[in-house]
Amino acid sequence: MRRCCLAVCAALTLPLAACQGADKTGETSSSAQTVTVTGKAFYLERIALPPGAMLHVKVVDLQHADAALGVVAADNFNATLVPIPFELEVRGAKIEPNKQYGVSASLRDVDDKLLFTAEAPVPVDLRAPAPLEIRLVRATGE
Repeated sequence: MRRCCLAVCAALTLPLAACQGADKTGETSSSAQTVTVTGKAFYLERIALPPGAMLHVKVVDLQHADAALGVVAADNFNATLVPIPFELEVRGAKIEPNKQYGVSASLRDVDDKLLFTAEAPVPVDLRAPAPLEIRLVRATGE
């Protein structure tokens, strides 16, 4: 009788243990689906941000950084105080293991006039992204 009870208990707990393992696996795969790139953009000039200013941040493939094809992720952030924080999600499906990526940023006013821009994309390792600091310089000619 005791053996029968143990066999029934084992039979009932084994599927539950398998379900717990499946949940953990699903959790890991969903967190690997996206990579979060964080950081802040700043400029050194002592100029207040105009009302309605927006920070435009892009993760780009450094081999195609100038082309629209090279943009892996992009988002806009309200810019009220400098430094301007950003947090950008990159879908894992867009990340290719043998490519190098960078983060580019620009600051525009409410009329979409370019005020400040990064001189070049800041390299980022999308396998283990560290917080970035992007220095913006005053835009000329637009």
